[in-house]
Amino acid sequence: MRQLIPLALSFLTLYAMWQIGNKRVFAWVIGLVNQGLWVTFIILFDAWGLLPLSIALTIVYARNLILWRREASLLEGKAA
Repeated sequence: MRQLIPLALSFLTLYAMWQIGNKRVFAWVIGLVNQGLWVTFIILFDAWGLLPLSIALTIVYARNLILWRREASLLEGKAA
Protein backbone atom coordinates (compact mmCIF):
# COMPACT_ATOMS: atom_id res chain seq x y z
CA MET A 1 0.00 0.00 0.00
CA ARG A 2 2.82 2.39 0.83
CA GLN A 3 4.08 2.14 -2.76
CA LEU A 4 0.64 2.48 -4.37
CA ILE A 5 -0.04 5.96 -3.00
CA PRO A 6 2.97 7.72 -4.59
CA LEU A 7 2.41 5.70 -7.76
CA ALA A 8 -1.21 6.91 -7.97
CA LEU A 9 -0.15 10.49 -7.21
CA SER A 10 2.54 10.26 -9.89
CA PHE A 11 -0.01 9.12 -12.46
CA LEU A 12 -2.30 11.99 -11.45
CA THR A 13 0.60 14.41 -11.93
CA LEU A 14 1.30 12.98 -15.37
CA TYR A 15 -2.40 13.14 -16.28
CA ALA A 16 -2.49 16.82 -15.32
CA MET A 17 0.62 17.51 -17.39
CA TRP A 18 -0.88 15.68 -20.36
CA GLN A 19 -4.09 17.70 -20.13
CA ILE A 20 -2.09 20.92 -19.81
CA GLY A 21 -0.43 19.97 -23.09
CA ASN A 22 -3.93 19.68 -24.54
CA LYS A 23 -4.56 23.25 -23.32
CA ARG A 24 -7.20 22.27 -20.79
CA VAL A 25 -7.49 24.93 -18.08
CA PHE A 26 -8.97 22.44 -15.59
CA ALA A 27 -5.64 20.59 -15.61
CA TRP A 28 -4.07 23.36 -13.53
CA VAL A 29 -6.77 22.80 -10.90
CA ILE A 30 -6.10 19.05 -10.95
CA GLY A 31 -2.43 19.83 -10.46
CA LEU A 32 -3.17 22.07 -7.47
CA VAL A 33 -5.42 19.49 -5.82
CA ASN A 34 -2.81 16.84 -6.48
CA GLN A 35 -0.16 18.91 -4.71
CA GLY A 36 -2.39 18.93 -1.64
CA LEU A 37 -2.43 15.14 -1.83
CA TRP A 38 1.35 15.10 -2.21
CA VAL A 39 1.78 17.27 0.88
CA THR A 40 -0.49 14.89 2.81
CA PHE A 41 1.66 11.98 1.63
CA ILE A 42 4.84 13.85 2.59
CA ILE A 43 3.58 14.46 6.11
CA LEU A 44 2.11 10.99 6.68
CA PHE A 45 5.08 9.08 5.31
CA ASP A 46 7.82 11.43 6.53
CA ALA A 47 9.06 12.05 2.98
CA TRP A 48 10.30 15.59 3.62
CA GLY A 49 12.72 15.56 0.70
CA LEU A 50 9.72 15.93 -1.64
CA LEU A 51 8.40 19.05 0.09
CA PRO A 52 10.49 21.62 -1.87
CA LEU A 53 9.31 20.09 -5.14
CA SER A 54 5.70 20.12 -4.01
CA ILE A 55 5.91 23.76 -2.93
CA ALA A 56 7.52 24.75 -6.24
CA LEU A 57 4.91 22.88 -8.27
CA THR A 58 2.10 24.47 -6.26
CA ILE A 59 3.48 27.90 -7.10
CA VAL A 60 3.83 27.00 -10.80
CA TYR A 61 0.30 25.53 -11.01
CA ALA A 62 -1.24 28.55 -9.25
CA ARG A 63 0.72 31.05 -11.36
CA ASN A 64 -0.18 29.39 -14.63
CA LEU A 65 -3.84 28.99 -13.69
CA ILE A 66 -4.01 32.73 -12.98
CA LEU A 67 -2.24 33.57 -16.25
CA TRP A 68 -4.43 31.24 -18.31
CA ARG A 69 -7.63 32.62 -16.77
CA ARG A 70 -6.45 36.20 -17.32
CA GLU A 71 -5.66 35.41 -20.96
CA ALA A 72 -9.04 33.76 -21.43
CA SER A 73 -10.77 36.83 -19.98
CA LEU A 74 -8.87 39.12 -22.33
CA LEU A 75 -9.76 36.96 -25.33
CA GLU A 76 -13.43 36.93 -24.33
CA GLY A 77 -13.34 40.72 -24.00
CA LYS A 78 -11.93 41.11 -27.52
CA ALA A 79 -14.58 38.81 -28.98
CA ALA A 80 -17.40 40.91 -27.53
